[in-house]
Amino acid sequence: MATVVTLPRLSDTMEEGVIAKWRIKVGDKVKRGQVIADIETDKATMEFESFDAGTVLKLVAPEGEAMPVGAPIAVFGQPGENPDAAGAPARAEPAAPAKAEAKPEAAPAKPVAPEPQPESKDEVKAAAGAAEASATGDESPAPKTSAPATGPEGQVDRGRIPASPVARRLAREHDLDLGQIQGSGPHGRIVKSDVEQAIAKGPTARPVARGPVGPAEHAPAVSLAAGTPAAEVDEYGRPYISRPDRTVKLSQMRKTIAKRMGQAKREIPHIYLTMPIVMDRAVALRAEFNLSVDGTKASLNDLVILAAARALRKHPRVNAYYTDNGIVERGDVHVGVAVALDDGLIVPPVRFADQKTLKQISIDVRDLGTRAKEKTLKPEELTGSTFTVSNLGMFGIEEFCAIVNPGEAAILAVGAVQDEAVVEDGKLVARKRMRVTLCSDHRVFDGAESAKYLQTLRKLLESPLSLLT
Repeated sequence: MATVVTLPRLSDTMEEGVIAKWRIKVGDKVKRGQVIADIETDKATMEFESFDAGTVLKLVAPEGEAMPVGAPIAVFGQPGENPDAAGAPARAEPAAPAKAEAKPEAAPAKPVAPEPQPESKDEVKAAAGAAEASATGDESPAPKTSAPATGPEGQVDRGRIPASPVARRLAREHDLDLGQIQGSGPHGRIVKSDVEQAIAKGPTARPVARGPVGPAEHAPAVSLAAGTPAAEVDEYGRPYISRPDRTVKLSQMRKTIAKRMGQAKREIPHIYLTMPIVMDRAVALRAEFNLSVDGTKASLNDLVILAAARALRKHPRVNAYYTDNGIVERGDVHVGVAVALDDGLIVPPVRFADQKTLKQISIDVRDLGTRAKEKTLKPEELTGSTFTVSNLGMFGIEEFCAIVNPGEAAILAVGAVQDEAVVEDGKLVARKRMRVTLCSDHRVFDGAESAKYLQTLRKLLESPLSLLT
């Protein structure tokens, strides 16, 4: 009997996903546990291992289209079985849409030839949204004619070039002209593999109209419309080039970040406290630690994570979160480490960070960071943090405020370590200082508790030998 494969929930916050790439095709035999697709979720792109076995009868879900959790994506069964008997709708192959109901006839001034009927779902959207395509920087729609125009290789040009969302995104990222790419999908639709082949051959730049370069006496005469504002021409009287806006499709990760951060700013009353910390001893300790014979290297951020975790032991209210039934103080300390990716960030936690050594923290942070960028973290490795450290010091940021993650009570925003002039005992001396800002949920604790936590953190970092015991 045919089995419908549905889109799985690969993270606790996942509501929809996108098939980034199919690893199987119709006719393939699939075993349980075999990777059949790469699925883009709200946190990362993950491999999906099949829970079922059988022959692939149909791929229902196309690459690049967002679908809710639980939606049919494929049908498995025995060779020769009817995949439609399983009840999964056909979505991978675009089908001709049903014709609209006839409207009451009106007497036109002149007979008008009927426009060509679009043949796929993508073309229906394109025909209804040609103005939007022009505004977003996609291919400009062709003028309406009584018959469809034909392009290269006999492709029909109905305005917007048919292409999958993933293919459009790749083409924009590599500055490729979709009009120069031959589509291999249904009805000439351009798919991801077509763009990847074009990338391998080299980009085809879109022609851009440019004004003459050089002094006015070397430039051809430019006729401007009467009344053109001075702000719209350069010093030689030539009009500036107007470039269209473009709309970048939201990834699943960016959608979730937007939703959760918007929720956090609306619902959580934030309070921000900043404190400078002298890091001379911490810098020296780190340099000595990195000379150890086992070759383990630690960063200053590793020291900050360890100090932040140890400080949470003394201030359990900071390691908590708010509920309508009461404030929950966490028993364990799992420090989330913000990792920046191309399309957002994720926060994998260093578990039991307060009980680990500097060496263990260093190893964990590097492993999580590497696998996060490779998109190989498991769903359970992306959840469970009780406190977060976000460090932008490597970008030269002196100090900043961050947004508290829902389910936590605070996040530590860490700035760069800089040489500064400091007055000590009436003398001006040079010190390495770092500013940290504790961003807290004011419902869980007040400014006094924030200040006490920062004092403990400063004491640990300014006397870092205590972190090695």
